[in-house]
Amino acid sequence: MRNLFILILLFFSLHSFGRSYSQSLSYKFRVYLKDKGATTYTLDKPEQFLSKEAIERKKGQHVTIDKTDFPISADYFKLIEKAGGEVVSHSKWFSTVTVQVADSLAINGVLSLPFVDTVKYVWRGNEWKNSLQLRPRLGKSDCGQSVSSAHPFGLTVNQFVMHNADKLLLAGFQGKGIDVGVIDAGFTNFDVIPWFKTVDLQGFINFVPEGEMFATSDHGTKVLSTMAVNQPGLMMGSAPEAAYWLLRSEDVRSEFPVEEDYWVRAIEYADSLGLDLINTSLGYSEFDDKNLNYNSSDLTGEVSFMSRAANMAYEKGMLIVVSAGNEGNKPWQKTTPPGDAKNVLAVGAVGTDSLIASFSSHGLMEDGRIKPDLVSVGIGTVTIGEEGQIGYTNGTSLSSPFLAGLIASLWSVNPDMQRGELIDIIKRSSDRYLMPDSLYGNGIADFQKAYGEVLARLHVEDGSVEEQYFSVSRSSKNHFLISLTQPEFSYDDYELRLLDESGQLISTHTFEKEILQISVPRSSGKTAKFVHLLFKSPYQQKILRFPL
Repeated sequence: MRNLFILILLFFSLHSFGRSYSQSLSYKFRVYLKDKGATTYTLDKPEQFLSKEAIERKKGQHVTIDKTDFPISADYFKLIEKAGGEVVSHSKWFSTVTVQVADSLAINGVLSLPFVDTVKYVWRGNEWKNSLQLRPRLGKSDCGQSVSSAHPFGLTVNQFVMHNADKLLLAGFQGKGIDVGVIDAGFTNFDVIPWFKTVDLQGFINFVPEGEMFATSDHGTKVLSTMAVNQPGLMMGSAPEAAYWLLRSEDVRSEFPVEEDYWVRAIEYADSLGLDLINTSLGYSEFDDKNLNYNSSDLTGEVSFMSRAANMAYEKGMLIVVSAGNEGNKPWQKTTPPGDAKNVLAVGAVGTDSLIASFSSHGLMEDGRIKPDLVSVGIGTVTIGEEGQIGYTNGTSLSSPFLAGLIASLWSVNPDMQRGELIDIIKRSSDRYLMPDSLYGNGIADFQKAYGEVLARLHVEDGSVEEQYFSVSRSSKNHFLISLTQPEFSYDDYELRLLDESGQLISTHTFEKEILQISVPRSSGKTAKFVHLLFKSPYQQKILRFPL
């Protein structure tokens, strides 16, 4: 019966898809397993199957490690390969293996395996032979552009001002200590564009069997630029000090559900790295084979493979930000999966005038939930593309990462904060929180308001403080003595910032020796009840809250 179902599905798919393809087609199927096979892993020894970073993040986010974290048995991969299926992706969370076969009938060999439950057709097309492409070696002279203003944020100043986020970043909170994953279609020329040299790149990996990471699409290049660029006076990303992983999951040649499989593999990998926050400016509702399309009735967060994985990723401890989609003035209109997932922040687009973009996806989900959740700048967003030139781009693909970066910068105030608590603070800061609607969702987040609440929740230090890299003592309520503890870098690589009760920068101090003395100006202490010290080193930052 299962074999008959697959053959019928392929007959109708091939018939409806047209005759434009040659006879040398390949096919990909998502194989659902009955189980993961025999394993020696145990939950009391998670270090055997999870990284130290992943375990620490789960612990910090109060996430329970369970059997969904167990890998699929290597024996299953070998048996599937012997049965004629080339493994191109897999998911341990959902016990699936994605395989490619040269003939659609060859999937029957895989389907006959005793541990296989069912299969789903997710792609067909011609194989793409990768070819190395000559790419430019760009220098700053190739990408030189004039400074637009004396403001540190340069061309991007209005984007920050709209969110009232300028004080947050100017105070020194720019994402340090937050690990961010960007799952996208490709990052053409990221590695040769000089404006990206300051990016703290932790690594990159391509989950698409075909195409090159840095030469297939510059969609991810533009997306990343809104977050990671650090060019004061010209362009500033919303989290320039965050650490980044670049993950490619989109096959730009065609639109098929197999790209969801690649995305699920990417988000699982992000989890294994212990990443904190994920931005993805990808979404799927229509495919080249119309029989595979989603319907609006599928927008429950429980139908799309990608949406289910996005929900799972949140449950595993990550904060997921996605673009709501550019369907607002198209027949679909609504948010595209995975934006329908319950636990993600789906982001719509507005201009810096705070008015909604006509293309921004909107509308109620099938179960009555409002999407988007929030909106950010997606009209004329400042970006850098494959040529290395700064320009302006429209789309929720840009509003999502800019907001994700602001969230990372806010989270860097207190990286120990629970992701749900942070989301709640951000939503409550938004201008439509009390009356959300299906165009703007909760509206535009006010990051100064959110920043103030995060600061207010910090532990109040009532005496001397001993940290890993420094210590603080007080000779009086307005005088602090900061001492470096076995400094590993030059003294001038360490910095101390004095912030007022609202988090606004009062003064910046660098170390000339191991001990630094600072005083709170009398004007700052007349009505304030608290003051903050922000310690920054090349690899670490820490804020302390003191009473006055």
